[in-house]
Amino acid sequence: METTTERRRRATVKDVALEAGVSRGTVSRVLNGQPYVSDEAREAIEAALSEEDYQLSFLIADTPRDVERLARYLSGGLIDGVIIVSARVGDPITRAVRDLGLPAAFVGHPRDIGDAPYVAIDNRGAAREITRRLADTGRTKIGMIAAALDRDSGADRLAGFVDALGADFDPQRVESVPFYSVADGREGMRRLLERMPDIDGVFASSDAVAAGALEALREAGRRVPEDVGIVGFDDSSWALRCDPPLSTIHQPAGELGRAAAKAVLAQLRGERIETPIMLDCPVVWRESA
Repeated sequence: METTTERRRRATVKDVALEAGVSRGTVSRVLNGQPYVSDEAREAIEAALSEEDYQLSFLIADTPRDVERLARYLSGGLIDGVIIVSARVGDPITRAVRDLGLPAAFVGHPRDIGDAPYVAIDNRGAAREITRRLADTGRTKIGMIAAALDRDSGADRLAGFVDALGADFDPQRVESVPFYSVADGREGMRRLLERMPDIDGVFASSDAVAAGALEALREAGRRVPEDVGIVGFDDSSWALRCDPPLSTIHQPAGELGRAAAKAVLAQLRGERIETPIMLDCPVVWRESA
């Protein structure tokens, strides 16, 4: 993000994109891991920053080499502030931002960011609520496809699932997968069915994971919701593309992005930030359960 005439002479959007090796962007963020941020969140960040006359760049880190390159780029004096989405614990980008003293805000809450401002939802509480609601439909053998356990969101959603089942929790009914993806959901559901063929309910830790799980259930001849009830998380476009539409948790992506942008702008103005900024994430109940 650029503000001064001197800095704008040093680096245009095109210069930034060429230096970083990425496309010219719409939002200032660094994402370490799976390259995903919702369009709604991206647009909200873009709007909040552009109103303050900041130049925007969109930086994605998929590999260790990307992380090293972005850490060097951040230290080059061209960036005024950073929004970091989906960082893992021990993320090198987090360390680089801290060492450089850059104004930053996190979307999510990795445990090693100290007192840095962050915007989040109650992943654990929301997972607990939707799992209990799934159980209230009469399901007694509920499993989970738990994705991205190296991120706070994934770990917290698993913790909420465990909370909801209490003494009935069986670790054999949890299948761990690396990413919030359709492919991982499909493979996770296949493995879960092999181990627990009598399963009658599934909490998938994202809507994309749930979409993949639905495919695997259909392959196995299991009807949804008659044989197996399934719920997701995010209330993303996947939730309505699925057949039947997914019961899920509404994650306020636009509000998260907007609040993170405002937190960075406040730091640039020298204002005190009251954090954490926690946003509501209600259950949205549809036909899948």
